[in-house]
Amino acid sequence: MTSESNSSNKKSPGKEQGKGSFKTNKKHGNKSPTSVTLLNSDTAVPMLRLGVTNNFDTFKKKMSIACMERYKNLSRLIMDEAYYIPPAIDITQYKLTNDPYDIEKGRLREAHKRRDKEIDNMKTDRISMFAYIISKLS
Repeated sequence: MTSESNSSNKKSPGKEQGKGSFKTNKKHGNKSPTSVTLLNSDTAVPMLRLGVTNNFDTFKKKMSIACMERYKNLSRLIMDEAYYIPPAIDITQYKLTNDPYDIEKGRLREAHKRRDKEIDNMKTDRISMFAYIISKLS
């Protein structure tokens, strides 16, 4: 993996993985990594250990971050311990009284559509997120 492709990825090596080894590119004289273990939020989530030496706090924090990347607002369930409900649309923000071309009505309609779509996506993703969390239990 070259340094160009490494910078285009959002993954970065973890502290516990070490720095890896580097070789000198004889053509250009710069160093490029030859074996660096990449660490993303998915691989950063540890397996949950139960018992006296549990790692529940660390697991919960890292699971929350990994799920936030995948499942957006649905992952608020992990920290809040309740389903997130998007705020209701405030109709008073739209000037519906003097709207001859129905522009404000269209904006209001689109706001309701976005909110409904977010709720539907969260309902659909519940099973996937549950399966992901279960996969990290030991």
